[in-house]
Amino acid sequence: MKTSPKIGLVLSGGGARGFAHLGMIKALQENNVEISAVSGTSAGALIGAFFCQGYSPDETLEIIEKTSLISSLRPSFNRRSLLKIESAYKELIKYFTHDSFDKLTIPLYVTATDIVKAEQVIFNSGPLIKPLLASSSIPVVFDPIVFNGKTLIDGGIMDNLPHLPLKEVCDKIIGMHSNPLSSDYHLTNWKSLIERSLMMTVTQNVYSKSDQFDLFLEPGGIGVFKVFDFKSARKIFNLGYQYLKEEISKGVLDKLKIQ
Repeated sequence: MKTSPKIGLVLSGGGARGFAHLGMIKALQENNVEISAVSGTSAGALIGAFFCQGYSPDETLEIIEKTSLISSLRPSFNRRSLLKIESAYKELIKYFTHDSFDKLTIPLYVTATDIVKAEQVIFNSGPLIKPLLASSSIPVVFDPIVFNGKTLIDGGIMDNLPHLPLKEVCDKIIGMHSNPLSSDYHLTNWKSLIERSLMMTVTQNVYSKSDQFDLFLEPGGIGVFKVFDFKSARKIFNLGYQYLKEEISKGVLDKLKIQ
């Protein structure tokens, strides 16, 4: 009896652009693509956690739209950053009451960066929420997270599409990239300069390894949205959804050879 291949899903960082992941996941679910494991960083780690917990893409979109994650953040009152991302813990614990990787329905791998040792750190067991926050801790904007004796920042700094955790546990791997660089860029202020520089840094190695994926997905049109453009969440969600629906109609899922 032929068994179906185990399919892994890798979700990139990209801030608000990560809502495109939810739209694409919805399209996969509508076409009965079953995901066996997820690896993510930054926004991709957070969205991956909701998915692995069992929330549908539409539920996750509604939760993040109504949850005051941004307003819950507090000034860091230090010279290292503007905000303390750790203050978002009280919001996330409402949806992950167990605060444990081991209680998720689908295995999840979260990548963060150890800024002291300049190396990747991958979490897939034990406490869940602090690694999620660490993985999303954009330098300068958010204060690093100290966890398990390590000082951690955004995982996308070293690998914005972390596929390696899934290579040994999955037969096929889908990569979803939601952080393309728009060619229509105009320097306006220091914030836009920081954002543009960071996006260039975290995107540089993604395309060079796109051939490592059985299916590499990147919706067009999302490059115009800013990292913190959370008011456009539904627009970004719909862009991801419509993009993958069209790709599926063209037979893109044939690359997975799941039939």
